Amino acid sequence: MAMRPTMRWLRYVNAALYVAQRLLNSSLSRGVGPASRRHETLITPARFAFSIWRLIYALLSVAVIVDCFCPVLSVFSFIDDPLRLLFTLTCVANMAWTLAFPHDYVHVATAVLAVQWVALALLFAQIIATRREYGFNVARYVCSELGLVIYFAWSTAATLISVAVSTQEILGGFLPGAFYVALLSALTVATICIVVFAGDIAFAVVAVWALAAVALKDVPGLDDATQQVSLGVRAGATQSAAIITAFIAIAIARKTYKRFLRPKRQRHELSERALPLLHEKTLSVDYGSTV
Repeated sequence: MAMRPTMRWLRYVNAALYVAQRLLNSSLSRGVGPASRRHETLITPARFAFSIWRLIYALLSVAVIVDCFCPVLSVFSFIDDPLRLLFTLTCVANMAWTLAFPHDYVHVATAVLAVQWVALALLFAQIIATRREYGFNVARYVCSELGLVIYFAWSTAATLISVAVSTQEILGGFLPGAFYVALLSALTVATICIVVFAGDIAFAVVAVWALAAVALKDVPGLDDATQQVSLGVRAGATQSAAIITAFIAIAIARKTYKRFLRPKRQRHELSERALPLLHEKTLSVDYGSTV
């Protein structure tokens, strides 16, 4: 889909906002760790999990550069211009969170993360729609889609953690184990749905990464009762990670079978069934009778 000339400036606005986001993150990132420790939850991942931001920012940087200078490889070239503003919204939301959370405005941070999550969810839906309509393209996936998918997956986990932070702030302490398990279950169910219905494995890998980091996190200074709750939550995170890993393995096995192991005759028949017919005289596409 060709971008309307009057809206081409959106890609450059997004690039400028992304640069501003990175600069703000770099200058204020030191305050995030202490704030996270001040608002500890039983589902806050171990510190190593946050290294995923290096991968996210590296891939997003590639996506922004590609969108400006090689749009043929950008998923945004297939998106209507108003939807391009969703990436603009994610940049603004990210900067707002970076300002709010280190200063202990946890409810504002949660609301901002929710807005960011909605924007990324809509972008993810558009990515899946683009794949189904135009087919999967490896170059487009690596240069444009992958960063957004990983960003969306991590944002999903971060939003659920932020919900726990806000709820603890309201109630003045750690929550019942069932509440944390419910949040982990929400992440697990969402991930399984994405693997089954959208066929995206990258999202699932990020979810396993987050759950594994929760399972390995040992929160210091807990009383005996809370320590038992923490052990139960960590066990739940381990189980969820194992379930998602099983779905990843099944999805990879299915893709491998369809791509390489399906009988050639069956693949040929499916290929013929998918191809439209062309009239020799008119070269018009004929998909068969609708009667």
